[in-house]
Amino acid sequence: MKKHYLLPIMIILMQSVQAQWSVEHLSMARSWIGAVSAQDRVYFAGGYIEDVVGTMTRRVDIYDNATGTWSIDSISAPRGDLAAAYLNNKIFFAGGTTNGFGSSKIVDIYDLSTSSWRVDSLLTYQGAAIPAVINNKVLFAGGITVGGTGVTKIVSVYDDATGLWSKDSLSLGRFGHGGAAIGDIAVFAGGYTNITTYPATNRVDIYNASTGLWTTAALSQARGNISAIALGNKIYFAGGLVNVNTGQLSDRVDIYDVVTGTWNTATLSQKRRSIALATLGDQIFFAGGERIFSTMTPSDRIDIYNVTTNSWTTDTLSVAQDAAVGVSLENKIMIAGSEDYLAHTFLDVVNVFTSPTAGIGEPTADGILNIWPNPAKDKITVNIPDDRTGGRIAVCSVSGQVQMEQPLLTNKTEIDISRLPKGIYFARYANQSVVAVSKIIKN
Repeated sequence: MKKHYLLPIMIILMQSVQAQWSVEHLSMARSWIGAVSAQDRVYFAGGYIEDVVGTMTRRVDIYDNATGTWSIDSISAPRGDLAAAYLNNKIFFAGGTTNGFGSSKIVDIYDLSTSSWRVDSLLTYQGAAIPAVINNKVLFAGGITVGGTGVTKIVSVYDDATGLWSKDSLSLGRFGHGGAAIGDIAVFAGGYTNITTYPATNRVDIYNASTGLWTTAALSQARGNISAIALGNKIYFAGGLVNVNTGQLSDRVDIYDVVTGTWNTATLSQKRRSIALATLGDQIFFAGGERIFSTMTPSDRIDIYNVTTNSWTTDTLSVAQDAAVGVSLENKIMIAGSEDYLAHTFLDVVNVFTSPTAGIGEPTADGILNIWPNPAKDKITVNIPDDRTGGRIAVCSVSGQVQMEQPLLTNKTEIDISRLPKGIYFARYANQSVVAVSKIIKN
C-alpha cells in the first residue's frame, strides 16, 4: 500500500569555510518518521519498516549534536506518521499509523528535565496529524481516523500549563495537509478530503490564539502531501499532488505572511510531493520527495531559498529520498529516512548539511550587541555602536530557526517580540565583517 500524504554577548568572525554535506545512518532503515530537535539533539521516532501489510517500529534514534554520537530509545507502541512537537522541555510523539495501517491516539511524552517517558492520549484517533505549537499549547490537527477508514477535522489541544486536553476543529476534515505556527498564529493548508479517491483541497484554516478564532483562506492550487515550514514572519507550503488520477505534481510554494495576512507564491525547480523541509539560519531547504507519481520515482533535488536575499539555488542529496523527514539543529540540518515503493525497500541514510558559520561562538567582552529589557515580554531595544550599523538582526530559536528579521540601520532599534512563545531566543546581528549574538529570555 502506498502512503499518501523548527544574556551573555557573543561574537563570531565571518568565515570563508563553506558548508558541507556528510552522511549519517539511522540504526534501522525506515520512512515516515516523526522527528524533532530539542536541546541540541534530534529524536527520530517510529516509522514504516514494511509497506505491504504495514509494519511500524517503536525505535527512537537520538543524535547528540555536541558529541556527534547516537543512542537508542523506544516509544510505547509501533507507529509511523507520528506528529512530533517540542514544548517546555517536553517532546511529544502523537497519534500516527499503527501496524496494519490502522490509526492511533497514543501520545508518548518525553520529559527532558527528568529523562522520563509517560503515555497520554489524543481525543480521537489521528494518523498523520499535523502539529503546531502556540504559547503553552500544542495543537494536533486533522488526520486519518479509526482503522484508517476516514479523515477527521478534530484538533486535539494539549495545554502544558494544566496538563489537560481540549477539542477544537478544522473547517474541513483531511489528511496529507501541511501546517506550522508563528507566534500566536497557526495555519493548516491543503490535504486530501478522503482516503479512497484522494481529492485534493485548497482549504486553509488559520487559528489566532489571541482571539481564539478560526478563519479560512485558499491556496493558489489545491494539493495534498503538501509540506510546510515557518521562517521569519512567513509560512511556506511547498509542492504536493494536484490530481491522483492524472498524477499531476506541483512545484508551487504558497507563502503566507502572518503579520500582514497576505499571500504570495514562488516556484520550485522540480515538481514533487512529500518534500522534507528544514531551515538553517536564513535559508529553507526543500529536499527530496516524489518527482514522478506514476513510477513512484524519488528525487535527490534540493531547492534552497535564502529569505534575506530572496534568491534560490539548488543542490543534490547523496541519494534520492522520498517519505523522508527534515529537522534543524543550531548549525546543521538532517534529512532522514526514505522508501522505495516499487522495490518495497527502505533507507537508513541521513543526509547532513553543516554550516560552520551558523553556530554561536564563545562569550567575549566586546559589548557590540546590547539588549534591554531582558527578560522581556513584549518589546526589546537593541543597541549597537554607531560604526557597526548597516547589517540585519534576526531573532532565532535555540535550534537556529529565524523567527523574525529586519535591517538595523541605526544604533538603536525597538523590536516587537510579543508574538513569540515564552522561552529562550538569540538575537543575531550580522554585517559584512562580524556576527554578534545575544541571548533573549521571553516572558
